[in-house]
Amino acid sequence: MSEFSLLIAFASQKAMLISNDSFYIIQMATIITFVASAYWIVARYPTPIALNDKLRRD
Repeated sequence: MSEFSLLIAFASQKAMLISNDSFYIIQMATIITFVASAYWIVARYPTPIALNDKLRRD
């Protein structure tokens, strides 16, 4: 999911094409996806903020 899904969901909710409950589910799924993918990148690939000292690159 991406930021674009939030934009589409917001527009659909304002146009009353989807319910508030559906809008909240889309928001939660997007936020969970953001957090999970950020954790995956930090845990698996060399970055300045890596969780493992072996993967930390400055």
